[in-house]
Order: sequence, then structure tokens, then C-alpha cells
Amino acid sequence: MAFVSPTLSRRLIRNSPTAAPLPHTRARPARPCPRAPCPTHCAARPHWRMVAASPSKAQEDSRSSSVATYDVVVIGGGPAGLSLASGLGRRGVQVLCADINLDKPWPNNYGTWVDDLQPLGLADCTSHVWQRTAAFVRQDGRKSALDRPYARVDRHKMKKRFLDRCEQSGNVKVVKAVAQEVDVEGDAVATRVRLLVDGGEEVEVDTRVVVDATGHSLKFVKFNEGKAPGFQAAYGVECVVSEKGYPFDNDEMLLMDFRDDHMQASKEDRKEANTKPTFIYVMPMDRGAGRHVFFEETSLVASPAMDFDELKERLYKRLAYYNIEVDKVLDEEFCLIPMGGEMPVLRQRVVAFGGAAALVHPATGYMIARALELADKAAEIIAGELQASGDADETAHRIWDRLWNLGRRRQRDFFNFGGEYLQRIDLRTTRDFFAAFFDLPKDQWSAFLSFRLMQPLERLSFGLGVFARTSNRVRTSIVFDAITKGRSPLLMSVLPVYDVEDET
Repeated sequence: MAFVSPTLSRRLIRNSPTAAPLPHTRARPARPCPRAPCPTHCAARPHWRMVAASPSKAQEDSRSSSVATYDVVVIGGGPAGLSLASGLGRRGVQVLCADINLDKPWPNNYGTWVDDLQPLGLADCTSHVWQRTAAFVRQDGRKSALDRPYARVDRHKMKKRFLDRCEQSGNVKVVKAVAQEVDVEGDAVATRVRLLVDGGEEVEVDTRVVVDATGHSLKFVKFNEGKAPGFQAAYGVECVVSEKGYPFDNDEMLLMDFRDDHMQASKEDRKEANTKPTFIYVMPMDRGAGRHVFFEETSLVASPAMDFDELKERLYKRLAYYNIEVDKVLDEEFCLIPMGGEMPVLRQRVVAFGGAAALVHPATGYMIARALELADKAAEIIAGELQASGDADETAHRIWDRLWNLGRRRQRDFFNFGGEYLQRIDLRTTRDFFAAFFDLPKDQWSAFLSFRLMQPLERLSFGLGVFARTSNRVRTSIVFDAITKGRSPLLMSVLPVYDVEDET
């Protein structure tokens, strides 16, 4: 079934005619919404829920004059989708953002570094900030103090911020709908997207660029075949504990605690703890009172993914060991993040962004700050390419090539090696690695966690720094993996034999 008119004429955003604006009916005043994006409505359907209006009218010679045409359709309204849509709208691009979960909060809790949010003007979109951050990663159980403030993202406030930016641009429609089909073959110039709007109505829109920002569902984006990804799995509870409190500093964020005292009761437990390392992540939530806290047991990266039931069992075993009594569970979180693996196919018409574009850090699972930072660059790239000549495929291919330029691909190769190495090592080796990691100058370990280290020599310096500070156990295993598994991609990622764009 074709979804694009073969006679739809080419349209540049700088010359786009606009239809009469639709009434500004606010998206239903509920909690900020999750990741799925929200499609816009065409002029023939003024009852759609939206935050902004001004679609481009379909060309007169198109198959159906009632079909609205947009420069970009963004499928997905999570942090990646909404930040990209707002950046495009600010540049005058006519955008439809479709998200069936518009009236729901983003499903995951996001933690990130304060200094990653500040340059984006989003440091106020946090619910909690900890000036002190720490980790327990050493064999002797000593605490590593990390001089870097950490924050929990306020999912409601940040989502509202991006929805407001979309509305203020006057160029973005965000609607409660799900994308059912994207036709990438019916027309060379435009792509038709079929949407199912909340309430059951089907709507079709035409667009020059389709962006899949639906996270890891990969409904419309194709990936290369080959390496399977690793998975970060976590089970967490936001809870109120008894008056006995808990043995962690109640005004300090605990980034990772790899101690395994709670797994020493039997030989089987000790073996499990060593071969399948996990750590606890602790966020005190009541500014020092010591009762309201978020605990999360995390498998950093494994393939196959660690089972949620096993993570839950380990978390409660750890809490019992520390004599922590949970009086009330306020929220329960199950988190599964694919990490690493193969790249998306760079020669396809649907462009991806966020998790759908493999932007998750292959060694740490971090993505939100990375996606928010790259959203502005991606919006600039897409807006520029829309003004160039070429059909829909050519435009998408140029966007892919710039989003995943050679420098970013080499950077990902380096981080991929790190993630694959962490999958293979036991608890003792993991501790040795992270002890050396956090002994690096803060600028270096911060750059690794924040998806920087864009220059090859920065990555080489980082790797040599860890190598010089770590144990012979890590040195031996990492050299073996570099030779047998990292090979040419790892070598090329640290050699300055190609030009890298000037970017942070």
C-alpha cells in the first residue's frame, strides 16, 4: 500500500507555505509525558490535541490536498524526541511530533551530572542535587570521593520545558498518537506516515524527513547484523525506610557500591557475586532526613541481560545485611538498556535519534545528557540539509553521515571496547578497573562518563592513564582483549590519522 504521492513536489523549508493555524488547544493538562512522540494533526482535523500549530499545506499537485505536509515528523516524545523537535522548531522547521503517551510522565528515572545540564540551560530541571558523590570500588572497601555534583532529573519539569519550547517556536505540533506505518518506497521526494490518533482515528501526513526517536523499540530503524548488544539491567525501589535509617551518608549520592559483604553466606553466593558483578546505587531523597531513599541494584553490562528477579533478590539481600527495613515502597523501577552492539544502517530513509540511533554510552548506559546536547547539533544538521537539493533518501543519507561522522564512529568503537571488556571480567577485576578509573584526573574520568573524549589522543591518554594506575590483573586481561577482540577498530580509535570535527 502506497503512502506517498508520486507527484508530491519538492519543498524547501524557507519557502514553505503554511495553512491557516489551528486553534491552540493545549495537550491535556496532565503529568509530563513519556518517551513516545506525539504526531500532529492536519488542517482537516482541528480537534487533535497539540501544543503548537502551523503545518505546511500539501502541494496542489499531491495525491490528496487534505494531507498535511511537514518538513520533519518526529516519532517519539521522550527526552531525545522532544529536545530535537524543539530545536528544529526554533530554526523555523515545520515539525510534527507524535507520542501516544503524551499525558504520561517519562517512565524512567534519570540521573546525570550537574555540569552536563548547565550548558544546556537545564540545571533547574532537577528534583534533587547532591553536592557530594561517592563510590565504593576498591578491594579494601575504602570510599572514593568524587568531586562532581550529581542530580536527579525532574521528569515532569524537563518534559514541560521541552513542550513549552515546542509551543513557543510556533512551528511544532505535538499530538497524542502512535505511528503505525512509514512508507519509505511510495515516493522519492516525501515519506507518508500513517498515525493512529488517540480516540481511534487514522491520519496520514507527508514529510521530507522522518526521525525515529522511540528509544530501543526499533520499530522503523534497521541495524546492521553482527555483534549482539550488552544490556544494563537494574531493579530499583523508591521507598521510605524505618526510623533505623540506613548506613549510607544521607546527603551524598552513592554512584556505585561494588561491595559484596551480603553475598558471603554460601559458596554459591560468593561465586555468583564474583562472576556476575552488581552494584547498588543510592539516592537519598529527603535532604538529610534519612528516611526517603531510592535504592537500585544494577548489573552494569552483561549479555544476556541479568534477570530482574535476581536483581531484586540481591537488592533485598543487601538491604537485609545492612539492617535496612523498608516501611513503604513508593515506586518500583525495572530498567533495561541495550548498550553497544552494531551501528544502525546509515543508508536508510528513516533517521534515528536517541536510543534508536545507538547514542547510549556503550560502557556506562548514560544517554540523557548526551542526547540533549546532541539534539541541538542534530537540529542544525537536519535544518541545513532540508534546504539542500536531493530526494528523501539523499537527504536522510546526508543527515546520517553527519550525525554519525567518522569521529563519532571512532569514539563509539573505543567506548564499545570498554563495554565489551566490562562484560567479560569478574568482580575483583571490575573493582581494580574502577579504582584506577576514579584515580584518574577528574577531567579524564568525567569526559569518559559524559561521552566526550572526541580526539583520538584524548582516548589514548585516558587508556594509558588507567593502564598505569591499575593492577596486573587488569593490565593482562585488557591487553589480551585489545589484541584478540579490539583489533583494528580499537587501534584506529586512538590514532590521530583522520580529521575530527571541533566539538565537545
